[in-house]
Amino acid sequence: MHTYKRNNLTLGIITAVVTIAIFGFALPNQIMGQKNSTEQQNQTDYTSFHSNIEQIIGHIEKAEYNKFHNDTELTLSHTLHPIEEVLSLVTIPLSTADRNLNDTYFNDLNQLAGLASNDNVTVDEFENKGKSSIDLSNKVVTTVIPSAVLNTAEHNISVIKDLLKTAASEYKEGVAGGNITLELEYQDGSAFIDRANSLFNNTQDISNDTHLITVLLSDFANLTDSFQNLKDQAIVDQIIQKINNGLSANGNSTTSDATTTPTSQDYIATIRGLLNDVVSAYESNDKIKAKELATAAYLDNFEYIEAPIGKDLSDKGEALLREKLREQIDGNASLAEIKQNIADINKVLDDSATYLDSNPQ
Repeated sequence: MHTYKRNNLTLGIITAVVTIAIFGFALPNQIMGQKNSTEQQNQTDYTSFHSNIEQIIGHIEKAEYNKFHNDTELTLSHTLHPIEEVLSLVTIPLSTADRNLNDTYFNDLNQLAGLASNDNVTVDEFENKGKSSIDLSNKVVTTVIPSAVLNTAEHNISVIKDLLKTAASEYKEGVAGGNITLELEYQDGSAFIDRANSLFNNTQDISNDTHLITVLLSDFANLTDSFQNLKDQAIVDQIIQKINNGLSANGNSTTSDATTTPTSQDYIATIRGLLNDVVSAYESNDKIKAKELATAAYLDNFEYIEAPIGKDLSDKGEALLREKLREQIDGNASLAEIKQNIADINKVLDDSATYLDSNPQ
């Protein structure tokens, strides 16, 4: 969900590095973002916003890890991922709250990517920059999310659950048969587990039940161990469900996880609605909103059906939705071209729905 696949890195790396080299930073209207649902109108989904920033922090931490281990490609990948796959989902609420901070944050993440691509930068220099970027990320969170929301256990629990959901999706894509098949996705999942665990440990009054807290701490440790030992996906999913149930047991959640988990057909319906909104935004000449919606259609929804619909349909949908549609928006394509591509995406969704009906999971 929200992946920046390693076998597609070369073009993205070259483009980003050249842009940074020429301009010093990437162009704001060409950057859009990663995981989590996009609210309609102008309301901010604080859970999604906070989760996205936590994911950015997770990427930075993994970039530092890979810099220490002298893996330039993965270091750069983790700094580019927030730029390519997250910023569009936080730009609108952040710029609404503080436009100057939005510009500062945008430039800061591009500067970090520039350092990642420079082999002459030492580990200490990169880690110092990474720490300042994480500090800035935390400032972004406190700037956008009201303290009355941010300081509640209920909010943090919702963010933890969102991070765990994203981590499970990344793990599913990065690990198969007890082997790492996509290193970047595997590291993404691990990073988001770490951020969920950190948020859990830093949340006060998450529960008055000390036994429950002890069990949850053990569950998080088991989850980390399962990631590290490349356990079967079913084991990972079971532990995450157990954590979610425990978090809900504190009385803050009124809806069970089972009833709120979307089906593949639900994701398809959501994608169709978002694509309609893309057209409306583009017709209104709001290209930033159009790209945010297109990004959410892919990262928040299509990624969750990629495994169930199979590689052929998954590849077709990714090429049209993740790549072509966003490139069209960036390139000021005609409305007719946008609509034609969306019609092609809807054909993939039709075929996907038919496939899912014939191959129930």
